[in-house]
Amino acid sequence: MLKRLFRPTNKRVRLLVGLMLAALFCIQCTRTDAFRQSSFVTAISGKVVGNNAPNVLSEVDRLAKSDHIGLLEYCLDKYNGRYGDYTCTFIKQERINGTVGKQQEIFVKFLDSPYSVAMAWTAKTAPIADRVLYVEGKYDGQMLVRPKGFLGVLVGTVARRPDSPEAMRNTLRPVNMFGFERMMKNLLNVYGQARKNGDLKQAFGGYAEVAGRKAVALIRYLPPKDDYQAHKTVIYIDLEYLLPIGEESYDWDDALCYRYFYKDIKFNV
Repeated sequence: MLKRLFRPTNKRVRLLVGLMLAALFCIQCTRTDAFRQSSFVTAISGKVVGNNAPNVLSEVDRLAKSDHIGLLEYCLDKYNGRYGDYTCTFIKQERINGTVGKQQEIFVKFLDSPYSVAMAWTAKTAPIADRVLYVEGKYDGQMLVRPKGFLGVLVGTVARRPDSPEAMRNTLRPVNMFGFERMMKNLLNVYGQARKNGDLKQAFGGYAEVAGRKAVALIRYLPPKDDYQAHKTVIYIDLEYLLPIGEESYDWDDALCYRYFYKDIKFNV
């Protein structure tokens, strides 16, 4: 009876192999959960020795595993006085009114003081405008916009408020929220509110290569409340620049809310 029970039949072998594959799939999904939906991110096993001082990398590693707020404050402190301007390619993809839009690629020139953002979309990814200029304190608080294609030739440059209904139909974040500093402050505001409410759950996402740069991943989970826009947010901190060069967010159904990446960054140009 026992021999018959444990005899390796084809059915039992197939069942055993299926269970092993399912277990391996679950392990792989758990290990790569932070990186599974982005073509810009590749997970890296183990601790990465980035292009920075060992004591800095050690502190980043410690805070990434224990205190995301502390790490973002550390990065914000390093940013102030270190960078005055930069250029980059900004990649974004957003879900607006339930629809995930196409990925957009934008060349950006940024100046810290006065706060200034110049954006130029690549021809194939522009939504309704291919150029935007915003300078805080100028143009009556409006941004200058050049509609794409024939409309731009016909009407030329138009002025719009960054948070006008027309502008917000095509973006989740207005142009006056762009940049590393305001990005970090926005993240800290959400982290702080969640901690105050007792809702904050943070996790260490491991190390990754993001658009060719070494980074550490922070994962933040929030409960389904009206106070929060997303369930899971993954933030990628560049190990050399000590800046968030990527941010991805998913709702409670695990659907993409938005995806932002900075690449080809050049500082103080």
